Formats: sequence, C-alpha cells, structure tokens
Amino acid sequence: MNHLTVNILDLCDEMLLSIFNKLNNIDVLYSLIDVDKKLDRLARDITFTQSIDLVTISSNEHNFLRNNSILDRFCVDILPRIQHNIECLALDSLSIDRVLHIGNYSKLHKLTLVNLPFQMASRIFNEKSSFIDIFKHQISHLIVMIIEDNIAEHTRKASTDVFTTIFIMFTNLNYLHYGWNGECLGSPRSLVDTLSPTCPSNIVHLNVRVNSFNDCLCLLDGCLSQLHTFIVEVDNINYTSMTINNTKTVSNLKCFSLFSFRRTIEYDSHIVPFIRRMSQLEKLTLSLIVYGRTSFIDGTHLVNDILSKMSHLHTFIFNIITQNVIMAEEFLPAPDDVQRELIQRGYNVNCYTDYNVLNNGQCHIYSLPFIMECMHIHSSKFLGGLFLTVRHLHMRNFVHPFEHDFFARISQAFPLLNKLTIYNISGQKKKLTNLKDEHKQTWSIIEFSHLMTLHLSMSDMDYVEEFLFDFNTRLPCLNTLYIKYKHLVMITENFTKNAARINCSKLEHIIFDSKPTTYPENFYLYFPLL
Repeated sequence: MNHLTVNILDLCDEMLLSIFNKLNNIDVLYSLIDVDKKLDRLARDITFTQSIDLVTISSNEHNFLRNNSILDRFCVDILPRIQHNIECLALDSLSIDRVLHIGNYSKLHKLTLVNLPFQMASRIFNEKSSFIDIFKHQISHLIVMIIEDNIAEHTRKASTDVFTTIFIMFTNLNYLHYGWNGECLGSPRSLVDTLSPTCPSNIVHLNVRVNSFNDCLCLLDGCLSQLHTFIVEVDNINYTSMTINNTKTVSNLKCFSLFSFRRTIEYDSHIVPFIRRMSQLEKLTLSLIVYGRTSFIDGTHLVNDILSKMSHLHTFIFNIITQNVIMAEEFLPAPDDVQRELIQRGYNVNCYTDYNVLNNGQCHIYSLPFIMECMHIHSSKFLGGLFLTVRHLHMRNFVHPFEHDFFARISQAFPLLNKLTIYNISGQKKKLTNLKDEHKQTWSIIEFSHLMTLHLSMSDMDYVEEFLFDFNTRLPCLNTLYIKYKHLVMITENFTKNAARINCSKLEHIIFDSKPTTYPENFYLYFPLL
C-alpha cells in the first residue's frame, strides 16, 4: 500500500489534476485535504473549490450518522480553508445554518437552498436577518426550494413574505427560482397587494409559482423591465379584470413558460391574448389542462392562433389536455387529424383522443421529446413511449378504471418516476384474484424501481391492492404513502396480511385522510420504520 502511495505522489501535478477532475469534487475535498501536503494543495485548487454542492451529502437518507460526520469535517476542516474561493454553494436544511456562519464567502454569488421548511425560510429571508445583511448586495443567482405539505393560511402568507423580501432586498439579483417540493395544497397569497409596479429589479430570469393569473400579470406590470425569461406555475387561471399598464416587459420577453395543473376555462379569453402580446418571443412552453371549449386545442388551432402570430419564435414546447368537449362519439377526431398541421410545420408531436358515456370528448397533445418533469394522464388511451424526464405523474379518470396492464405500460414509459398520484373512484375489472387459473400465467409483476411517493387517498381500494400487493407490483424504494386509513386496514386485514408487507417495509411516512386515535397492536410491526 505504501509503495502505491509513493507512486501516486510521484505523478506530476497535471496528471494528478487530470485524475481528480474525473471525480466528484466533494469526494476530492473530503478524501484529500489534510492527507498529504501535495494532495492537500492540489485538492484546494480553484477547480475543486469554486462550486460546492453539500446537498449530495444528504442523499443517503438512511445513514444520518455518516452524513453528519461528513458535514462535520467540511464545516470544521475544509470550508474554512477554501471559503475565499467559493463562488457557488448548494445547501439544504441540514447544512445551511452551519455552513453560512463559517466565513464571509467574499466571492459567493450563486446560492442554491433546497428542502427548506417554511419556518426556516421565513427566518433566513426577513429584513432583520444577518444573512440578508451580509449577502443582499452579493447574490446574483438564487434558487430557493421549499419543502412543505398541506400549507395552512399563515404559511401561505409567510411564503408571500419570503418571496417579497427576496424580490426587494437582493439588489443585484438577476436570476431567481422560487418554488416547492412536496404535496402543497396552495401557493402563496396574492402578490398584487405586496409588490409595487415601480419597485426596481435587475432580474433577467424568473422562475416562480404563484396563486393566480393576477399575480402573473402583476409581476409583468413594469417592475421587471429587464426580464428575459419568465417561467411561471399558476395555481388558478381564473377570470381577471386586471390589465397590464406597462407593456414593455411583456413585449420584450424572449422565453416564456406557463404551467398550470388545474383546469382552466380562460384559455381563449386570457391565455391566448396574453401570449400573443409577446411579440419578441423566441421560446414558448405551455403545459395546461383546458375545459369549456367547443373544440379541441389541436395542431390547426396552435398553428393559426399562436405560431403564425409570432415571427421570432423558434422553439415551441407544449403539453395540453382539452377535456369535457361536448360532442357525439362519431365526431371524435382521429389523432392524425389533430396533429397534422404541426407535423407539416416540422414539429415532432404525439396525441390521443378519448370519449366517455357522458358525451364528453378529450384530447391530449404534446411535443416530443417530452422534457417536462410532471405529466398528467386522464385517459387509458395514453399511447406510451419513453419519458425519461418525468418524475411526477398524475393519473385521473372518474369514469373508466385504470387496469393492471395499463400500469405495466406506465412503468415502462416512465422508468425514472419517483412520485405517482392516482385519482380514480372506478374499481378495476381485471384483477388477479378474479382471473381463471389458465389466465393467471400471463399475469406480470410490475416494478416501479424509483418510486418513492405514492398518493392513493382519492382512489378506489382496488388501486391500494394494485400497488401494495407484491404479486401485482414491486416498489423497492417506496418511502411515503398517502392513503385512506380504512383502505389500509381492510387490504392488510388489520395489518396481518403478508401480501403487502414487502412493499410497506420501507415506508417512513404514511399520511392518512384522518388519523385514528390509537393504532392496532400490529401496526408498528407492519411498518417497522415509522
């Protein structure tokens, strides 16, 4: 071993740096600083110390002691020696307080904070905090990702206060991403009464989630005169009488992305006119669920009413569901007719149409390759394919059930899925327990290899069996489950049935629709990590 060490140390600096560059810089710093003078000097090279991502330390959620030991070493031995080189920092709730109090980080201008509870975010981002006092003129690039479930009204207000403080206090900020991870039930309170249209801002790139379309309009009403890219998720696109008085920001936008995962009836009255005011737009992204129209949003509409009005547009990414279009089944258009105009324009596109007994037609049209992280599917007519970027999938259908073979197709189409939400009150017709023996041989076990969060609280009990019984589905990484307590009791036979034990064994969080006052004796034996 000593002989090998001598050989490594005999290598020239350039060769050692070449080797280290193939490694993660966190590993280089942790392994080499204070080990040997030469290795220490090379590890503290600007190459490895400009950008520090300590979030990766917490990636192993099941080894807290090891994670804490690594973080201790960084805070005590490593960061104090390299803090004068650090330009970019990525931290989470476990590291932020300790790391930011180590030094002054004189070159720090890019900061990423993830998995922050609102309480911590409110403490950090308020006018009296030392953090803002030190960094308010220094940070130019800020990403803040909150993790919070079931936002209460007071938390919604705190969320707005945090955003407003960031917006106003960081005077040299030009890139801001403010968003959430988690099953949030609501976004911030309205921004209309908290942001002045006259407040100056240098922000060029803004990515934010807002409560309403009014908030979207408020942000573009003159305050962000230098805005180049605007990415916005809107919780509710409802009727608004608000207008933009200062149209300069809108007309100068180069990139605009609009995401809304709740149904809107205001597509033609508000969204289309709003987009068509962006005369300089070069890139447009739309992800919408629209209802209340007399026809589908198809290729002809998108070409004639949007693309033909934008002479500078070179990139159009879209994912649009039109639902509840009243029509007779014989008038349901074929997918080829829906997408023909876009294909003729050179777009790679896919779509499917569906019809139900309520005389409602539905159409889902999307561009390929699909690059968004979230997708909604409201029909079993979904065509499948390969969607490597999708991490969160919502499946909703209150008329027709989702069957086992459809979930098999879903598992193949979304191999990296880590969150699945299912809304379906229609019981399955095809279940293993109902099949004759000769048909059971063709029954395949589905695996969602990366699925960590499963939301079944708005679904029929058949879907609890579909996912928790190991002869249907394997969920090796399942960590969090949203479910009705009575469903879980029934399918596990009061937490005694073995069929669901394997898929439940790694659960660390179960969120019930209503908590029982006491749990049965077998409950914690069934869920050993709770």
